[in-house]
This record gives sequence, C-alpha cells and structure tokens, in this order.
Amino acid sequence: MSDSKNKFIIKQDSYQISESYVVFCIEMYRMLVSCLLLIFIPKKCVDHTCSYSENISYDNKHNKYYASCLILNFLTMTLFFIMYIIELKREHRLINYLEVNKSLPCDNESVGVFLQDLPTHKRNRILYIDKLYQKMAYICITFFVGNTIFSGFIVYDYYLDNQTTTTFVTNVLFMVLKIVDICMTINTDKNIFYSAYLKDKVQYNDVDPREKISNHLCDIVKNDDDENIIVPYKNIQNNRNYNRFIEDVGVELKIFDGVL
Repeated sequence: MSDSKNKFIIKQDSYQISESYVVFCIEMYRMLVSCLLLIFIPKKCVDHTCSYSENISYDNKHNKYYASCLILNFLTMTLFFIMYIIELKREHRLINYLEVNKSLPCDNESVGVFLQDLPTHKRNRILYIDKLYQKMAYICITFFVGNTIFSGFIVYDYYLDNQTTTTFVTNVLFMVLKIVDICMTINTDKNIFYSAYLKDKVQYNDVDPREKISNHLCDIVKNDDDENIIVPYKNIQNNRNYNRFIEDVGVELKIFDGVL
C-alpha cells in the first residue's frame, strides 16, 4: 500500500473516531434526561415546584413506590451507560478493522467472504462485540419501557401543570429516536455491520487495507516489460501471516519461479 493512501486511511479513521466521541457526549445527555425521569420532570412539592434535591430525597414523599421508581431510574441509566460503552468500542473496532467500500457488494454472503481476509482473532472480536451490543440493546430497551411506564404513574402523582406532560413526552421521545436507530443497527444478518455514530447510516462491508492478510504476503512490482506482476515475499511459506491465510481461507498460494 502506498504511503499516500495509508495516510489518507489513517486521517479518515481519525476523523470517524473523533466524530464518534462527539456523538457519544451528546448521547450521555440523552441518557440522563430520558432515564432519570423523576429527577428531570417538573413536579409539584406541596405549594412549589420540586427542586433537583427534593426529587432525589424521597423520604418525605407520600407515594410509597417513589423510592423504588427512583432506583429503577438509576438502574436503567446504568444499563444504558454500559450499552453506550459497548457501542463505542464496537464503532472503534469497525473503524479500525473495516472500511466502507461502495464499489463492493453489501449482502451478508459477500461481506462474509471479504472478512476472510481479516485475521481470525480480529474477525472474532468484531463478531463478539456486535453480538454483545445486540444483547445489551435488547436489555436496555426492555428496561426503558418498564422505567417509562412506572415513572409515568409516579410523575402524575405529583402533577404540576402542562409543563409536566410536555417535558415527560419530550424526554421519552428523545430516547425513542435513539432506540429506533439502535433497532436499525442490530436487526441485521451476521456479517452486516452498520455504523451507530456516523451521520449517514453507512455499512462497513470491506476489510481495512492495512488489516488484510493478503497484503502481508506479496507485493506488486514492475517487470522488465513494465507490466505489473505479483511477487511473494521472501520465505513466504514460513511467514506467520501466510500460515494464518491458509488456515482462514483454506487456499494455498501457488508459487512459480518466484512469481504467483
């Protein structure tokens, strides 16, 4: 791979990783206001609007389920935080190991073939984090639905005015939009990987050129007739990448007089 192309890929990956961190910070705010509903929804405390400290200190609340609901709020937030960490790690692995190639097919079978050019342990890391993200997402969605319903009953026991309803609906919809995006990301076949953070819903469907096993086995050079020929590296059969390539793909490279 040329130095200019390598620098371009590194710059592109750095931009994508930076963008994912920015989106991650925004998601933290979304998580707080959508999970901690008892704290961020305006409520009535006797003759005034409850303060944040009053929302947290539930000792003087007349609803016996207030404490339980508040605990559920924090539990739901914790689960979403764990999911966001997994989501961020998944995004970084996709950025580092794969790339978006619009000239290649995007179906499950074709991407599975392209992934064979990725070292086994890295391919397994992608599949593992993707499956873990799916499971955690379903858990968070379940808790979010239960937390929203439970909090709704408690909040309207301390109804203040229309601001209570407006804020409650806004905060819930804030997370619903994220959940819709999550469902689009996880409801895919095994080898379909969508970005969870980039603005466009792009699909990673090819191996990053820097990670391809085949790139470490041979090189393209010019012969005397100015024709491109593929030449294997010295002692290729003893190369660790070559052995891994044989193990992953199951096809041995045939060498004729030093030329593939």
